[in-house]
Amino acid sequence: MSGIRVPAAAAALTATALMAGCTPAAERTTPAIRVATPRIGATPMSLAPAEADGLTRFDSWPKACELLTAADLRAILPQVTKVVQTPREQQIKVTNLGDGDGDDRDAPGSSCETRFWVAGTEKNKHAQPDLVRVEDIAVGDTDTVKDNYDSLAGSRPRVPGGLGTLECVRAAPDYYCRLPHIAFSVSAGPSLYIDSFVGQPKKVEARTYWVDDVLPEFVRSVAAKLPHR
Repeated sequence: MSGIRVPAAAAALTATALMAGCTPAAERTTPAIRVATPRIGATPMSLAPAEADGLTRFDSWPKACELLTAADLRAILPQVTKVVQTPREQQIKVTNLGDGDGDDRDAPGSSCETRFWVAGTEKNKHAQPDLVRVEDIAVGDTDTVKDNYDSLAGSRPRVPGGLGTLECVRAAPDYYCRLPHIAFSVSAGPSLYIDSFVGQPKKVEARTYWVDDVLPEFVRSVAAKLPHR
C-alpha cells in the first residue's frame, strides 16, 4: 500500500491567482448570475485497475479537464460566455512505509484550471476571469484511496450528504472528496469577479455564497462522472 504526498504547487498557483484577480468592485458590471443543476451523465467513466502498490498507473489517472468540462460549467452557470481550460501535470511523491522518502511520480493532466467569464465580461479589458480547479488526489484500490484521503482530510467534519460522493470535507475554498477508487478536490480561486448570484441572501457576500452554495454543484458534477463502486 502506498502513501501519496501532493506537493505544495497549488499554494503557489493560488498566490499567483490572487495577484492577478484583484479588480476594484466599482469596475465590475456583472448581473446576478443564475445557478442551475449540474447535468448527470448516464454512464460513469471507467478507471484503470490498481497495480501492486495499490495505486493506478499515474499516466492512467483521469484527465481533470474531462471531469469538469466547459459544457459542465455552462450547465451550472448558464450565463458563462467564455471558458479557458489549462491542464497541468502534478508531481506527486509516493511513499511506502519502511522504504525511505519515496519517489516522485508525474501525473499528466491530473490537475485542471478552468477560467471563465460571465455575461460577456470578457469584452471588458478590466474584467478578470473566475477560477475553478479540479485535481485528482489518489486513484487506486479502495484501501489505498481511503488511507490517502483520510491523511488529507484528517479530523475535519464531513460535509452532510457527501455531495454525491462517499464523503467530502471542506478546507477554506477547497472541497476534498472520495469515492471507492478515486479521491479528488474541487477548489475556488482566492477572489471572485462575479458580483452576485440569483438567490443569494442580501447579508451574504458573493464569494461566500460561491464557496458555500455554488462550488458544491461542481463537486456533484464531477462525482456523477465517476464510478461509485
